[in-house]
Amino acid sequence: MNKTIIININGIVFHIEEDAYEVLRAYMTDVKRHFAYSADSEEIVTDIENRLAEMFNERLEVDHKQVIELPDVTFVTGKMGNVNDFDLDEEDGTSLRSVRKLFRDTDDRILGGVCSGIGHFFNVEPRWMRLLAIALIFIGGLGLPVYVILWIIMPAANTRAEKMAMKGEPINLQNFKKNFDEEIEGLKGGLNRAHNEVRPVVYQIGKFIETLATLFIKLVVSIVAFAGILAMIALFIGLVVFLGYWNSNELNTFPFTIVNPGYKSVLALSAFIIVVIPLTALVLFALRVLVTRITISKTVYFSMLIIWIAGLVLGAYHASKIASEFNEEAEFSVTTPLTPLPVYHLKVNRVEFLTKEDSLQYNINPANFKGTLISRDRDSNNPRSVRIVIVRGEVNKPTLVQEFSARGPNFETALATARRTKHEFVQKDSVLMFHSKTHLQKRELWRDQSVRLILRIPENTRLMIDDDVNSYLSDHDVWECHPPNAPRDYISEWRMTSEGLKCQNDTLFPQQQDSIQLNP
Repeated sequence: MNKTIIININGIVFHIEEDAYEVLRAYMTDVKRHFAYSADSEEIVTDIENRLAEMFNERLEVDHKQVIELPDVTFVTGKMGNVNDFDLDEEDGTSLRSVRKLFRDTDDRILGGVCSGIGHFFNVEPRWMRLLAIALIFIGGLGLPVYVILWIIMPAANTRAEKMAMKGEPINLQNFKKNFDEEIEGLKGGLNRAHNEVRPVVYQIGKFIETLATLFIKLVVSIVAFAGILAMIALFIGLVVFLGYWNSNELNTFPFTIVNPGYKSVLALSAFIIVVIPLTALVLFALRVLVTRITISKTVYFSMLIIWIAGLVLGAYHASKIASEFNEEAEFSVTTPLTPLPVYHLKVNRVEFLTKEDSLQYNINPANFKGTLISRDRDSNNPRSVRIVIVRGEVNKPTLVQEFSARGPNFETALATARRTKHEFVQKDSVLMFHSKTHLQKRELWRDQSVRLILRIPENTRLMIDDDVNSYLSDHDVWECHPPNAPRDYISEWRMTSEGLKCQNDTLFPQQQDSIQLNP
């Protein structure tokens, strides 16, 4: 029994007997040697290998076997022909036409190559098939859907073997070579014609596109330069105005209250340098593009780079100094007993006392100002500093625990800052009213000062909560306690149970009953 060898022909694995393999290898060696000096020998050999793999697959399926034997190789190579056939005269080397196959001709197409492919199949010139398709479009409108269907179901003739099968040419070595030579000659002729006919047009189009592109680029660069110069002027003016307002204590709001007073001017100048230097470089580059005569030495760019790096380092250094002010956290708590009642009403205090400095800001005579004027709570940019937690008390004495916290470079400083933080909370009968923010001392820097209110109420105590309290609650959502179609000023009712605070939206507060009756 002959030895079996495993080979790979163009990505397909075959088992072949040793003597058959030797014949096949000698055949492929002659083929590669013959086409070695062709313009695209690799493509021709690949097409031949594809065809050999197809024929071997067909042969094995017909004979129901898995190993290629010597008769199989002899049969396939005989069908393909050998390189000696090229020495025969064309008149003596005539061969029978093979069976035509239906493909789309993508080389000679208007849309999808359907008409050209059908023309090859029926040996009719493609133009007659195109005329027939156009006629069918105007006669009953069948041409278009039929064309689309054929476009979908007809495969395209991509490989050289498929193109030869489409034209009914025998798929052998001689026709591979002939087909390839025809393609090369057609390509050369087409390129020469295109070069001679299209060159003047392409040149003019290229010049027109180049002119348009140049104008567009100059327009964009001009806009960039103009906008950059305006931005630089605005930055200079903004720096002066900003430093004037900041140093005059006009900007004592978050996030400016994070910065230490000694760092204000330095950080502002650093931020200005970090932004204005790249902007200046962009404007200079734009001017060079617009006016080619302008020359800027490398020393200027290098100096700008040094200044920018210095500004970046300066800003990073002072930013790290500010960050060190938040190293440690400290907190302390204050416990306030509440008057025991079966029902409490939790509200947000929307008014605040104005200080003497506030009277100066609002042009109030400080001589007559006694600190008793109240106003609506002004908008604050500070982060929310008040949170409320409602829990069940272990005893029957309700209490409010205020946990003040702050940060600092060390624990002692953080604790001192937390102790200076104030928060207003009062009980008026059943109403528990807390202020919406913490109060810092004048010119106090923001160091994450906050207060956590822990309301401890006994079991079975009822709690009425206003809607605007919701944003301060940590563990509950009053909106989940709203019945359908509840008014906007609805007051949700809760009850403290052994498992915690539970919603009681089936019971209405007396004021709510009147509201619902008036607004059905």
